[in-house]
Amino acid sequence: MARSMAGLSNKDVARVFREIELLSKILGRDARRAMTYGRISRLIEGLPKPAVDLAAAGRLIDVKGIGASAASVVADLLDRGSSQRLEELRAELPPGLPDILRVPGLGPKRIHTVLTELGVTSVEELRACAVDGRLAALPGFGPKMAEKVIEGVAFLDEIRARRRTADAWATANECIQEHGLQKATIAGAVRRGCLVVDAIAIVAIGSADGVSIRGATRDGDVWVRPRGHEPELRIRFTTEPNYARALFEETGPADHVAAVLALPGADDTEDAIYESRGLHAVPPERRHACDGKEPVPELVTRRDLRGLVHAHTTWSDGRLSIEEMADAAAERGYSYLTVTDHSKTAVYARGLPDARLQEQIEAIRAYNAKGGPVRVLASTEADILPDGTIDYPDALLRQLDFVIASVHSSFGQDRATTTARLVAAVRHPHVHVLGHATGRLLLRRPGYDVDMDAVMEAAAQHGTAIELNANPWRLDLDPSLHERAQALGIGVPIGPDAHSAEGMDDNDWGVLAARHGGLRKQDVPNTLDADGFLNAVRS
Repeated sequence: MARSMAGLSNKDVARVFREIELLSKILGRDARRAMTYGRISRLIEGLPKPAVDLAAAGRLIDVKGIGASAASVVADLLDRGSSQRLEELRAELPPGLPDILRVPGLGPKRIHTVLTELGVTSVEELRACAVDGRLAALPGFGPKMAEKVIEGVAFLDEIRARRRTADAWATANECIQEHGLQKATIAGAVRRGCLVVDAIAIVAIGSADGVSIRGATRDGDVWVRPRGHEPELRIRFTTEPNYARALFEETGPADHVAAVLALPGADDTEDAIYESRGLHAVPPERRHACDGKEPVPELVTRRDLRGLVHAHTTWSDGRLSIEEMADAAAERGYSYLTVTDHSKTAVYARGLPDARLQEQIEAIRAYNAKGGPVRVLASTEADILPDGTIDYPDALLRQLDFVIASVHSSFGQDRATTTARLVAAVRHPHVHVLGHATGRLLLRRPGYDVDMDAVMEAAAQHGTAIELNANPWRLDLDPSLHERAQALGIGVPIGPDAHSAEGMDDNDWGVLAARHGGLRKQDVPNTLDADGFLNAVRS
């Protein structure tokens, strides 16, 4: 998203309004007004021009749905770089609130209750209240919720210093730019495509003398900031002749590096490190699994993707129209786009009722008849209901080019029920792709309890593909299951679950995860043209 002259994108401004909404709910302010802030955040994020530029010109208030109060918040951001309203709300809250907000299962209403009834100011106090029974005694809580909170705090302890690869990559790039590092490469687990990391490594040509990193210590040519609430940060400086070996060593993993370097050979390039030792070169993403004694199959690349699968438009909860999303897909080199707006059960996401989906199908057919820059496939992301059925009738599903089916509710079902639910979905004759198979959100929410082996066997039997959702919060199907998918002959399309043009770029993270799991071009159906893709997922 383009930034304004003030350096603030609409996403930055929308984030402020979302936080005002959240903190207003936690503090028990007027619920209707709090929800208004949330509505305005979505409105601003979808504006075609920067909100702060409109505010500077006095035209933001002309936007339908934005009143004087909201415009004053944006003007405050423009003038001061911060929001006085947000600062006032933050001042009323305990310093430990950010960690409390990260405990799974606690929404704003429950957090308001524990703050006002128990005076909780930290995660540690919250855990104590859950253990000694005070939390369970609160209205709307009970023993099960107290147990969930205990588990949630333990989960938070486990992930405290871990970050999604997308976030770690951004942190590393900020560090490279901040310190003006020349010929710097991000290494470590981030380069290997691990989904979550607890350390960030950078290799740069130059000297450590001119660099100073707050909280870090220097050991020769290496600066290290130890792990705390943030991942460990390690910057290794080296010379041009030693660059390839330094990058190889810092990329890891350690046992792979030790095994390769135990053999004599040259270090001119990373490929030479392998080949001079009689080994086959191993891409960084597969060094956890391959020793170089056998050739590594050619892995899928971003350039291989010909179709953008899984995208939402303004018909449901997306930010852009069908035409705008098609233009954005074409700009990124795709030849077809699947519009998979939410189905009618997803009321929270403005899911399409039957008649509305019928209208969209006709609109897409009309768009294609005019000959746009890409071919648009009429699709849906249908909800898998708790009993395993799909929330559209077969007669309507038949009219679609293809169907993704996903779980968006009732995550707490037991293992047997959840497994039967997903097996029923992949057996459905009009479901072509299972979306974000386990429902997990990395570092936020574990996936639901499901026997994925049983689901994958059913998918293989019925020719149903399983999506690799490229949203960096999901990256689901997990790479640990990719080889099983290959063995069963299950196609794994890579799709960004895009709600905007920028969201399409999440396919980069999906490809990185696919390479980590060993997926090849032939394993990913949307590396084919539109007709080939449809034939593959309908088989």
